This record gives sequence, C-alpha cells and structure tokens, in this order.
Amino acid sequence: MNLTNILRVAAACLPLTLGAQTAYDIAIIGDMPYGAANEPRYERVIADINRQNVDFTAHIGDTKNGSTRCDDSHYVKTLTWFNSFDKPLLYSVGDNEWTDCMRTNNGAFNPLDRLALVRKTFFPTNLSLGRRPTALVRQSADPKYALYVENAMLVKAPVVFVTIHVPGSNNNLEYKTVQGVPNQFYDNDKEYTARNEANIAWLRKAFQTARDNKLLGVMILAQANMFESFFETGTGNTRSGFADLISVLREETNAFKGEVVIVGGDTHYMRVDKPLTNRFPACSAATGDCKPFDAALDARGNTVLNLTRLEVPGSGNVHWVLCHVRPNNRNLFQFEFMIVPDSVPAPGVTAVVSAPGTQIAAGAIETGMNQFSLDGSKSSSTNSGGLTYTWTTSPGYAPAAIINADSPSPLVQLDRRGTYQFTLTVTDRTGASSTATITVRYV
Repeated sequence: MNLTNILRVAAACLPLTLGAQTAYDIAIIGDMPYGAANEPRYERVIADINRQNVDFTAHIGDTKNGSTRCDDSHYVKTLTWFNSFDKPLLYSVGDNEWTDCMRTNNGAFNPLDRLALVRKTFFPTNLSLGRRPTALVRQSADPKYALYVENAMLVKAPVVFVTIHVPGSNNNLEYKTVQGVPNQFYDNDKEYTARNEANIAWLRKAFQTARDNKLLGVMILAQANMFESFFETGTGNTRSGFADLISVLREETNAFKGEVVIVGGDTHYMRVDKPLTNRFPACSAATGDCKPFDAALDARGNTVLNLTRLEVPGSGNVHWVLCHVRPNNRNLFQFEFMIVPDSVPAPGVTAVVSAPGTQIAAGAIETGMNQFSLDGSKSSSTNSGGLTYTWTTSPGYAPAAIINADSPSPLVQLDRRGTYQFTLTVTDRTGASSTATITVRYV
C-alpha cells in the first residue's frame, strides 16, 4: 500500500462527520528540560499534563540545551521521560539533539551519527511514544523518503497534525563554523538538501490530506523559529535554511480554506501571533546572498490571517501550552499557557472541613451554639475545574439538620446537647473524591 492510500485509510477510520463536531484538548511543549537544573521542573510539567484530560502531547524538539553533552545516556533518559506521558506523545526533532553536537562542550560528536541515533531511538515503529501510543503515518512509508522516519502525521478530525524535521541552526544549511572555529563535520549541505526536499513534500502532503478529507485545520510541529530567525549570519550563512519551506507554507496556507497553526520554539519567547505576511519572512531578492525583507511590523504587507504561530515556553520557562480544538467555535484552535509552579500540591482531591468553636482535639471542636455553618471551602483538587460538595451526618452519631448540604458552607441545626459528627465528600471533574470529618460536641 503506498503512502497516499495509507493516509486515506487512516483518515477513513475516523468518523469525520461526528469527529468534526467533537472538541478535544492537546498539550504542547518544547525546548525542555534544557539542562540538569531544569529536570525536576520538567518532571513536574509531565505530571501536570498527566493530570489533565488531553488526548496527546507534542514535544517540538530541543530535549536539552546547547551545552549539554550528546552522550548516548542523554537519549536513553529522554526516551524514559517521553514514555512517562500517560497519553501518546509526538516528537519533532530539534537542533540541540544533533546539529550542535559537534561543539566541544557537547562532546565533539559527528552530528550525522547523533541524528542516526535519534532516528533509531525514538522512531523504531509507526507508533508514537508515551505509555499508550497511537499509530502514526510516517513519511518513511514512501520508499523515496525511507530515511525520514521522524516526519509523521496524525489525523484526528477535524485536524491533521504533522511533525516536520526543521531544526534551528539555520536548518543545518551552511553550518560552516561553530563557536568561532571551522565545523570539521560540514558536509557541503548534502544532508540539508535531501531533508529539505523531503520536508517540502511532507508539508504538501499534510495540506493535501486536509483537503481530501475536508478537515478544518492543519497543525505543523517543527522546532525552528522560521520567522525572527529566518536568516542568521553567525555560522557563515549566505542563504536562509527556511526560505523554501516558508515559501511553500505561504502558498499552501493561502490556498487552504481552514486554519493553520505552526508551532515552534528555539528562541524561547512565549507567544501566539500571526507573523506571516505576503512579504515576511523572505529574502528581499531572488538571487545573491540573502538580505531579509525588513520593515516595521505595520509595513510588512498583507497578513496571512488563517495562519497562527505558537512559540512554546522553553529554556528557563519550564511550562506548557494547553491547546483546545473547538470545531464549533469561530477559532478552531485556542491556546492557554499553563504555568507550573516550582512547588505543586500532591495530585488528587483534598477535603478540608472546619467549624466554629473551641478546638479540643484533631478534627473535633466544642461549641455552645445550636446553629452554625460548617466550612469546606478550603478543599481542593489538582485537576482543574470546580468541586461538588456532599455533607452528611456520620453513622452512629446523633442526627442533625443540614441546610444546603450541597454547598461549601452549609448551615447545621442541633436539637439537643451531645456529640455530632459531620462528613464532607468533595468530588472533582474527573470523578476523583475525598472525604473529611469533623466532630462537634454541643455543650
């Protein structure tokens, strides 16, 4: 079965009419953990994502910073992290995983050897990563592009999600120097040329898949910032490694009636915007050295309004993005930056109950009032969303009237002096629950 037929079968397996009406959420991360100091924070991000009801997570590359060594152990550790995600994980390769590995502080590895290791380690089958992997369509199913196992596609109505291997460092084009000295592994752009051809074919395939299946959106997952970093001269470049892909992106987006999102990282600036215009980014002339088109933000030409750029948190900002896919809304894609504090509460639901009176023991008070309010408002859940409250009198204790027993602070009325106990059960949006009791001695 050829690649086109594989994609048709994959899309046909989805109930497009029903799926086009179904909302779902995904998590997006990248440029992390970015050094050993950030590893505990990265693990908190993973735990936070696992507590949310997302369908899958996408990591858009740079699994380490630019000075972390490229030893085999790094890739083993990264795979362990990837497979700790409860739901499927898609991975788009970044430059720190291979192009920059020739740096002395990275271990002076041959980048192409490291790239081969990345492909072998993370893309051995057509399945995603994560504890519950899902099947993907890989570009390598086409014999012409058998090398590019990292380029993958997931059709989840009404969106096609596509990973495209476009790393920073000018997409590995003209990477002639590194840290001021000649790059001993420079290959005269053979790797770039072949992968660039594959990437363009894969980008076009993603849009064609969306059109063929009448999908509403395309999300492109690639590590590089192809806009502000469209052309950088620091490694001896005369050409932009992103020019060809941006040109095709502009063409395909203009011809597509749905919404397009391009997700990237690399420059570590959290943003959601619409940077693509009919003139930016691009070289100002078709021949000669690239001189990027440069103009004020309001003079860059006509904005391509159906394309949105998301740049993920990264480097020292170890957080994540929650993407809502909402087919019935004006905006198909909606984004929230999920800021993860350095210290987070234990996962789950915690019921906390109190009442006015004199504390006589843990969870017990003494009062002279026969009418007062209980308080469960300090109860919490690490899963987002509101709590529901249920108050009852505990078995074996004197009965009491509880008014508004489904509120955080009900009113209780006691008929006679004695010992009472009240139980609070709180339940969060996932169905997780917790209970707490308070004993009241009415004197």
